[in-house]
Amino acid sequence: MKQVFFYSLLFLFVAVTGCDKDDENPECPCTDPSNPECENYDPCFGNEEPNASFFTEDRLIWPEFGEYLWIHDSILKGGPVRFRSPFETPDVEHIWYIGAEILTTPTVERNFSQVARPEFITVSHVITYPVDTVCYPEALGRDSVSQTFYLIDFISELLTVESTFRGVINNQTDSFDFKFSALQNQSGMPAQLSTFDWGIYMINFGNSQDSVRNRGADYTNTHLSFWSDDSNPVGLLIIDPDDSSVEMNYSFTGSDEEFTFKGRLLPE
Repeated sequence: MKQVFFYSLLFLFVAVTGCDKDDENPECPCTDPSNPECENYDPCFGNEEPNASFFTEDRLIWPEFGEYLWIHDSILKGGPVRFRSPFETPDVEHIWYIGAEILTTPTVERNFSQVARPEFITVSHVITYPVDTVCYPEALGRDSVSQTFYLIDFISELLTVESTFRGVINNQTDSFDFKFSALQNQSGMPAQLSTFDWGIYMINFGNSQDSVRNRGADYTNTHLSFWSDDSNPVGLLIIDPDDSSVEMNYSFTGSDEEFTFKGRLLPE
């Protein structure tokens, strides 16, 4: 009786989980829509019709990687900004309208360091592409879009600066609050991007009950990287704006111990 019960459960498991057709299971049905040999083959599976949407990306310095990171957002510190189309195949043609400039590459980088702040800037993008008559017979072969992004004036306009983060380190039970502040060195007033004599300060970083200036940091609206000057930590903080979750991984020079802070962005 126990054997019957066991084999019944086994049959139910196989029926629920299914199987993959291969040399060892020739009886299994083929269910891969991208495989021409399967009954449910769909020639349009994964074939996206091109469109003119694009990524607007702020540049983040992250020395550990040996390169820059580009972070998509609509609130930017500016300086170098990259506009990037997700459709970069040779058969798609691009035209960008940025101010008085007209550019024709899939990705464009421009520097907005000298633009007066604050400022809203609109960029237009037009693409032309060959029509896939099988998957998109009604497509026009052309699409256009305009997107606007915002250049900040005060650094505190970014989510990463002057926001309060609450969470725990390495899954500990006691939570604490901390923040990064951008302050004028002499007056302690909030820093503007156009000024020079200011620094990033870590307020109660690691629940230290202290405020320490970090000598190396870069930031976007959702990412903040910081690196050590032999006393401060090196790491990266990332905010997910969709659910206000925060994760930060960091360590200290000369130590193999790694720390992970997980928490959330507190509402203002």
